[in-house]
Amino acid sequence: MKSLVRISLVLALAAVMATGLFANGLNLNGFGARATAMGGAYVSLANDFTAVFWNPAGLALLKQPTFGLAGDLLIPKSTYGIGAFDMETNQKYYPAGLLGYFQPIGDRIVVGLGAYTLSGLGASWDNTGVEAALLGAMGLPPAFLTPPGIEPYTWESFVGSISLSPSIAVRITDQVLFGATLNINYGFFKMDRWAGVMDLSVPDIYFNPGQQTLDVKGWGYGATFGLMVKPADWIGFGATFRTQSKLKMSGTTEMENMGVLGLETVSGTEMSVTSPIWLAGGFSIKPVPELTLSFDAHYTNWSKLDTIPLAFEDPVWSVALAGSELELLWNNKIQLRGGAEYTFGNFAIRGGYYYDPAPAPDETMNVLIPSYTFNSFAGGFGYTSGGLTIDLGFEYLAGKSRTVMTSDMPGVYEMKILVPVFGLSYAF
Repeated sequence: MKSLVRISLVLALAAVMATGLFANGLNLNGFGARATAMGGAYVSLANDFTAVFWNPAGLALLKQPTFGLAGDLLIPKSTYGIGAFDMETNQKYYPAGLLGYFQPIGDRIVVGLGAYTLSGLGASWDNTGVEAALLGAMGLPPAFLTPPGIEPYTWESFVGSISLSPSIAVRITDQVLFGATLNINYGFFKMDRWAGVMDLSVPDIYFNPGQQTLDVKGWGYGATFGLMVKPADWIGFGATFRTQSKLKMSGTTEMENMGVLGLETVSGTEMSVTSPIWLAGGFSIKPVPELTLSFDAHYTNWSKLDTIPLAFEDPVWSVALAGSELELLWNNKIQLRGGAEYTFGNFAIRGGYYYDPAPAPDETMNVLIPSYTFNSFAGGFGYTSGGLTIDLGFEYLAGKSRTVMTSDMPGVYEMKILVPVFGLSYAF
């Protein structure tokens, strides 16, 4: 059992875990129907309850106690093909959201609490035999130590992380605002998939561990700092810095056929994943009072996820998989965003776009890793009456098709995501 061949257990666990929590595929690119409809170019505009995510300095603009709720519904569709084989994901829906309450204290300080789904990933494949197609591509013989050999297994994942963020914002001057949050992050992951094959150093004999289930969860901590400068009513600047957060996760890994080798089928599993630094900046202008234009650039330090180690509590698993780690080889990336809003009376119409380059190279591509370069198009409208604000919007992420030859899962990958969003807030 000296090595894992090609689609290794380490790749299956570590790559999916890291991507599910922090990659650009189904990771959430923002909250609030207004912000989403403007392409997420919102760092210099964040003047509502969603500022707890975008730029906590904007919370200082709240004049009254405010409660808000935002919801996203991610509807992804993916396809994968290798040779003559192809499969697609089952139709599933993945909800996410943000809620918060913020209270002014005097004229210059606002405090409150926000909670939001920092990230989310889900994949459920209609698999009719990708395992056999992958073995054929690797040139492996069909003989295995354990009957019944290879069969179509379940490939499914559901991942998320939630942030609880106590917040404070201060109006330093009439033109300069500062805000900060403490981020208490809780991450969870459930995944079912084929565990790959193990080389037992016996000619033409490989071990099939069978169905694998991973279930881990854990906590991490970080902070967000924001600055907003508004020299005049028609122009504004903003900057946000979110620190890294190390999530320490623990749970179990199960592989159904390990008992054939006289081993335990379940082992405790631990993993530490560092959420990368996020730095965003932008500006907004009003050419006329009714029209707002905004532009952002968002930088993510993806190289923080270069290597992710795993630790197994079972001593035999620990020896067999000693030094298990994954080199993700991800690259730092910058998103470019732009948006527009036109108001007339109590109504507003909005539109936006952003470009989101994939951080993962071909070498780390996997059917459970949605790492694509996205062109995202958005739009929506809003209505305000007294203290009540209602916003609706949509986002369509068109993933660039990837033809991968050097991955452990070579083939053609495609993904599209539709995201309807809504927002509701009330200032008392």
